[in-house]
Order: sequence, then structure tokens, then C-alpha cells
Amino acid sequence: MIDLSFLQSHALFGGVQEAELRKIQAMFKEHRFEKGSCIVREEDSGDCLYLIYHGAVEILKKTPTPEGTVDERLAILQSGESFGEMQLIDIEPRSATVRAVADTEAFSLANKDLFSIAEWSPETFTLIIMNIAREISRRLRRMDSLAATLLYASRAGEPSREA
Repeated sequence: MIDLSFLQSHALFGGVQEAELRKIQAMFKEHRFEKGSCIVREEDSGDCLYLIYHGAVEILKKTPTPEGTVDERLAILQSGESFGEMQLIDIEPRSATVRAVADTEAFSLANKDLFSIAEWSPETFTLIIMNIAREISRRLRRMDSLAATLLYASRAGEPSREA
């Protein structure tokens, strides 16, 4: 079972009262992944988010190249971080592949469990959804900065557009 103190320290559960966290704690399912194993695949359907308890994973995105498609690494996530949050919000196929880069222990929370939280505690559900939205927003800001940097770098060698 996932440690209560781990949940209390996780950003997705900030502000959630201990009594509610104890109920949520029982909903998590434990998973173990060997180094190199695929946890989720881009474009697959899914129904849960994962909290990394121990280990590390890489986030890979399919990228077209002249030779075909390659998996480009977007990030490495480690203990205390999470992935799969978008799946709980938009219920779309997975946006990236996640592969263990070390032996990894993770805990999952399913979409159906999130909705059961909404039934018994709308306030707790709202806090968790707001925390998920904040995490997605932080990631979007990082990607915006990266995109702007890459765009500037690609244009650095171009002639000025001003005439």
C-alpha cells in the first residue's frame, strides 16, 4: 500500500485532509516495472494516472523524420513525480509513451476512482482536479518556453523579416 506520508507530500494531493487521503490511499494499485519495460504507449487508451514511488521513467513522443518516425525523449520523471494526469481530464488516447529507465515502483489511480471521490467528497474532488490542472499548466509553461527557445534558435540563421 502506498505510504500516507508520500501522498501528503505529493502536489496532486495538496490541501486534501488526512481522513480523505486515507480513503484515497486504499484506491491506489501497486505496479512494478523492470528497467526498459514500456508502461504506457502513445495513442493507446488508458484510464489512470501514475505516481512514481521509486525509480525513474522517460517520456517519449513520436516525431516524424525524413527516415520515418522516431521516439524523442521529452523528459525524465523520478520518484515523487507523476504522469497520466491528462488521461483523467480529457479521456483521450495517451499523448506519449512512458518507459522505465530504472526498476520502478509506481501506484496508479483509475478514472473510476476519481469519480467515486466526486461522489463522496465534491470538495476533495475539486481540490485534486485543481491540483492536476496546476501540474498540467506548469508543464505547458515549460513546453511553451522550450518551443519559443527552439523557434528562436531555428530563426537565428534566417535573414531579418523586417524590410
